[in-house]
Amino acid sequence: MLEDVYLADTIEQLTARIQQESSPDSLLQALFAEYDRYVDYANIQEWNRLVRVCEALHIAGWKEREPVEAIAEKWINGSYYTNLRTRAFLTIEGTAKGWSKQGNTFVIDDDRDRADYGISELATQRNPLPKNPVRLVRSGNYQQSVQPFVECLRELRERFDRDMQQERYGGGFDYFAVLCWFSHHDDPSPTVRYEYFHSEEDVPPHFAEAYYIRPKLQASKLAKRSGQLKMEFTRHYTRQEGELPLEALKELLKRDLLEIVAILEEKLKKKKLPYRTDLLRQDLKIILAQW
Repeated sequence: MLEDVYLADTIEQLTARIQQESSPDSLLQALFAEYDRYVDYANIQEWNRLVRVCEALHIAGWKEREPVEAIAEKWINGSYYTNLRTRAFLTIEGTAKGWSKQGNTFVIDDDRDRADYGISELATQRNPLPKNPVRLVRSGNYQQSVQPFVECLRELRERFDRDMQQERYGGGFDYFAVLCWFSHHDDPSPTVRYEYFHSEEDVPPHFAEAYYIRPKLQASKLAKRSGQLKMEFTRHYTRQEGELPLEALKELLKRDLLEIVAILEEKLKKKKLPYRTDLLRQDLKIILAQW
């Protein structure tokens, strides 16, 4: 039973194998047992088996258990890391592990098992969990006046991760990122101070500080990243906008997000991609009203 699961080369083959199972309940219990066996993985062989089990459970159903996704990724520092994550991007405790290259394979940095299993590639889940399609990101530097708004952005992102119903929207699109870039004229280091203006006419006469002319909202093209179709929107906040009261800043973002969904809707229509932006907008409005 389980041997066929591990031998399936593609998600299509794995799906067919699971759908053809004459005793689905027995298979499900066997998959849960394998998950419990490998969740504290000690080597690349166990990790790759855990990935396959998570792929199979995504197809068969997690039932009363919380679904997780097995992720292997290479970070910007060149190191490899693996973990199990929920649909809300939370890492399951004890599952995050770093890896080092050893010959033609990888070993976990805790030195529990340095054997060579003849496996040259860390597997990562090929049928990821559906996740919140609204990803809020902020700049690392920002003027002090927006600190309360930055904290509200973090709270809103958590609400999106928890409450968006992405299963309803369809598989034609994955996510859009909203990059909130702030002016920071009051940075302690003078070398990194600058402000955003939306047009050259907005710059005060004889303005001596560093500045950039950027549109209020800048949209990227639809593009694939790590197999996922995404779009990026950059919102440039001027110093004057950043000095607005918190509620005014929140209202600005609410309007921006609805404008972004309208832009996305037109892009997806032109590409004839199956995605229910109307349902996304519906959920978005409910969450924003509660924010």
